Amino acid sequence: MIPRQASRACMALKLRSLLPVLLLLVSGSLFAAIPSINLPDGKVVKLSGQAVAAVQRQSVSATSHGKTASNGGDDLREILKAPGVSSEALRGKDLTSTVTYTVMDGYQSAFTLSGLEPAIGNKQVLLIDQENGQPLDAVDGSWRLAVPTDPRPTRWVRQVASIVVSAPRLDDKRSSGMP
Repeated sequence: MIPRQASRACMALKLRSLLPVLLLLVSGSLFAAIPSINLPDGKVVKLSGQAVAAVQRQSVSATSHGKTASNGGDDLREILKAPGVSSEALRGKDLTSTVTYTVMDGYQSAFTLSGLEPAIGNKQVLLIDQENGQPLDAVDGSWRLAVPTDPRPTRWVRQVASIVVSAPRLDDKRSSGMP
């Protein structure tokens, strides 16, 4: 290899190894935004810090990866009310509406909207922004999702980027329930 090409290859390798460090340094500003909420009508809502601040804070103590911490955040049901999404009075096909969240690496998971409703599923889901009284670090991003009652924390994720509320997926025809 020619010395100049070797020098360029070495520089490219160094830059590639610095990329994760640079991302961590700027991630505070990248993750600081409150996750967007995509509504069934196609509208995308960016909640203001003021709207989220109006939601009553919740806390949960949990152990994850051998570390116990006190987590503070907001109930997802209450956050969804700000753009007009309610789980109250769901009936019929509306029971199939879902809330899907996506994290920065593309991982997704979902809840039924009725599962969040206290009178039906009563699943508490928290959008966490603090651990032990401090803002989450750059590795966790500004928002982490926690489901305190899940026996296995597979839906406890960090770096939440967006939340999508879907419309019911059933057609209007009545079904006998038979194939």
